[in-house]
Amino acid sequence: MIKLFRHIRYNIMSENKTGRYFKYAIGEIILVVVGILIALGINNWNQNRLSDKQELTYLSNLKEELGNNIKQLSVIDSIYSSFEKSNEEGLNLLKNNPSIYEFKTIDSLIGTMWMTFQVTNSTYDEMLNNGSFYSLNDKALKSQIDEHYSLSKRYETAFLELNSTGQKITYNTHIYPLEVLLDRLYQNPINLNGIDTTWIHHSNSKIYTGYFRKVKFFHSSSKTRKRLVKTFTNSCNNLIEQIDKELTYHD
Repeated sequence: MIKLFRHIRYNIMSENKTGRYFKYAIGEIILVVVGILIALGINNWNQNRLSDKQELTYLSNLKEELGNNIKQLSVIDSIYSSFEKSNEEGLNLLKNNPSIYEFKTIDSLIGTMWMTFQVTNSTYDEMLNNGSFYSLNDKALKSQIDEHYSLSKRYETAFLELNSTGQKITYNTHIYPLEVLLDRLYQNPINLNGIDTTWIHHSNSKIYTGYFRKVKFFHSSSKTRKRLVKTFTNSCNNLIEQIDKELTYHD
């Protein structure tokens, strides 16, 4: 093609037709410019196609990650549902003027776990790090994703705060005599000689109120954790639904 244009240009110049040559030169420039614009358009189209393909891959990965998070949260919900139920039974026993020996039963019912808010954000973090999150086409979906993972950070902090508060309440030195009592109750035979048990029927004593606070906190914190898990699970499901719509739109 270049040889052809060169041959035409040479013939025109040899004929000494200056006006015709300039018209030809302008036409040749226009053809070159049009060719460049077409090449740029094709390149932009290809880049957009690759970008859209990458976006759909990320959204698919994000959907899968959200599904895995729901499974992880389901395990946490089951654990704290069990704690909530047993703690409630122990709390009711503690409210009903228990005998010395019932504290062994109460202790078997009272418990918790210092779990963290176990969700995975690796796909979202990757999208933030390489900038692909900011170029998502659906701005409403982009906002929903951002709000979802902001919620994740808040709930992660909430779980850590519950752990910290619960540990301070649990390891209160005021309830040390209770630990001594429980140690004796688990012995065989049981020997209560030499330890103070008068506080058991004094609900205003530091030992009793300290233990009551611990039991009540375990019960209420299990309910709080379950509520956070449920709210975040709903957010996961809503986000999956919106991602499905976006993926279906591009099928």
